[in-house]
Amino acid sequence: MNRRIDAVIFDWGGVLIDNPAPLMLERFAHALGVSAAALAPALARHGQAFQRGTCSEADFWSAVCRDAGAAVPNEPSLWGRVFREVYRPRPGMWQLARDLRRAGIRTALLSNTEPPGVQYFHQRNENPFDVLVFSCCEGCCKPEPGIYLSALQRLGTSAPRTLFIDDNPQYVEGARRCGLEGVVFSDEPSLRKALMLLGAIAPEGTGS
Repeated sequence: MNRRIDAVIFDWGGVLIDNPAPLMLERFAHALGVSAAALAPALARHGQAFQRGTCSEADFWSAVCRDAGAAVPNEPSLWGRVFREVYRPRPGMWQLARDLRRAGIRTALLSNTEPPGVQYFHQRNENPFDVLVFSCCEGCCKPEPGIYLSALQRLGTSAPRTLFIDDNPQYVEGARRCGLEGVVFSDEPSLRKALMLLGAIAPEGTGS
């Protein structure tokens, strides 16, 4: 098998787990007593600072609730609670990450993620990756070059021999601008086919 890549970088939400954003918006709106339509612009306005790790959750909700006309939530981490409630892993994708690593391919998780999400990831104690790259720990977010370059540096692989997988075409394009291979994720069978073409996994029905 002619392997064309040495490492695979996975996105989290929308690839390894169901995209949590739509359900999180609904539950945040319910908890704060406002409509999702009123809340969404405020979340978008202040969300990136939270993803970058440049503001606390308390400051984030203070800004969001001010803009949305809601009371600040009276709980330690509304974000953390709701993220846990809507978290839906895709078992086949986690198994794929384990299989790639077992085959000698370096693996990474790269996600635009807030601190409560990182905390929950570690609490689950399910990590089939060699490298973890979270935006709130890096101070930068996809599609900025720095976050892809950080993943490459930690993996110790070259950009042309590293594959980035994300359900957001904009983020895949950001990776390609840094020289990485990129696949826009749609479903597991399509991804497995792409990995076979790259020589990362054996064709079905073969033993090698």
